[in-house]
Amino acid sequence: MSSKIPLYKVPVPSTAFTTEAYFEDKGPRPAVCFTYKSNGEEQEGQISFSRVAAMRTRAARCCTPWHIEGAYDTLVEVEDSAWVKEVRADTQPLWKDKWPMHHYMIYLDSAGCFEVIAESWQVT
Repeated sequence: MSSKIPLYKVPVPSTAFTTEAYFEDKGPRPAVCFTYKSNGEEQEGQISFSRVAAMRTRAARCCTPWHIEGAYDTLVEVEDSAWVKEVRADTQPLWKDKWPMHHYMIYLDSAGCFEVIAESWQVT
């Protein structure tokens, strides 16, 4: 079974977000976006991804314990991901091994689980 490596914890619990988290897929760096208050001021948070090969979301009501455990409010990397293997196998030979593919996942309260296969991530 795949294991999860914690990479980043959101700055406040997702139960305190002032807007529901969403995935913004327009532009050069797709991102999981959320808004929260810090010191009384509205802040925008983003976890953006580079060279995205695939993404999927799962509503909270459709998540299993596996989607939540270890990934609640925490971006994780799924090691030995069957999804990465599937996407890499389906990728055209010219692009198959051009960039690393990592399976990133985060569960945010009410919004559900966001999963991305990408080369890398960063907080913006």
